[in-house]
Amino acid sequence: MFQVDFNKFKDSDNVIASTTKDVEAIFSIGSNWGNRHASVSEGLKWLSNVLSDFRCSSIYATPDCHGGIKEYLNAVVYGKTSLSKKELEILCKKYEAECGRDEEMRDAGKVPVDIDLVIYDGDILRHNDYKREFFKIGYAMI
Repeated sequence: MFQVDFNKFKDSDNVIASTTKDVEAIFSIGSNWGNRHASVSEGLKWLSNVLSDFRCSSIYATPDCHGGIKEYLNAVVYGKTSLSKKELEILCKKYEAECGRDEEMRDAGKVPVDIDLVIYDGDILRHNDYKREFFKIGYAMI
């Protein structure tokens, strides 16, 4: 399983703490730049090492939900974790940065990989994503 020292991360002035029980987490993964299939596949592999009871949709294409011309490849992931919501979000953003996602790429509309925690312990965190077709397609598969 992927290991990280969370003691070095701070949220406000409080150290982030893991939950004491496994909770369900559902993520969306997308890419519109570079080798999109490899980026989404590697993101799935990475999440499979972070989560237990891992399940994922197939990888599928959707148009840019913001009206851009770049088509996305997407997937949706289900898993269980004892990590807190904040820990998962930090891990995802760190992974994205390691894959080349930065402000320059954002400004250019290039998304090497985007991993968002959409549902955590039954709570919808990203209501807009939850309603969008790119999420609904994969969510129905898991």
